Amino acid sequence: MRKSVRRKQAGATIIEFTLSLMFLLPLLLGTLVFGFRLVESQQVNQITRDLAHMYSRGVDFTTTGGTSEAESLADQFGLTTTGNSVIIFSTITLMTASGCHAGTGNNTCNNLNQPVFESQVAIGNATANGSFFGTPSSTGALPATSGVSNNYSATLTAAQMATNTWAVANHFGNLVTLSSGQIAYMVEMINNTPGLSIPGVTGLPQVYSRAIF
Repeated sequence: MRKSVRRKQAGATIIEFTLSLMFLLPLLLGTLVFGFRLVESQQVNQITRDLAHMYSRGVDFTTTGGTSEAESLADQFGLTTTGNSVIIFSTITLMTASGCHAGTGNNTCNNLNQPVFESQVAIGNATANGSFFGTPSSTGALPATSGVSNNYSATLTAAQMATNTWAVANHFGNLVTLSSGQIAYMVEMINNTPGLSIPGVTGLPQVYSRAIF
């Protein structure tokens, strides 16, 4: 009789342990994934701050030298055309009446009083992710920079800045209020993390950081 009771107790314990694993295992794995992402996020934050500071000081990231600087700082993330990461440099200004006049000959234009891109550069896998504020080109993709590997860039004309909807930096005004003549230098880094993901548990498999000077 005692053996039968013990067997039933052992069986119940195994069932309880199995059921608890169904909840504890995803929790444990999720904690590990978020921990690794937190470490990666700190690294990405530091990279974007350093690059944004360099960008605001005049470093040209459309050149081989500038691209090499970015690749050196983010060497552990592999800024290649087929990799998981991209760094996006954007210069943004406020479209004023004088800007409208320079682009169209009139003091009013489609993008008056809107934050607009002057230029954008992307280093790495630009096809996997774009800026959260838009890509300033009619195709929605940056063209490759001539003679510089893993580099894509676009510089807008005065007319494009004044009239084209894709020249507007969407939602940027919610972050920064620009005055006439001000230029914002923004760097975004997006790193896809397919290896640090549990579907339905850890959310979007991505680490994102932004710095504005």
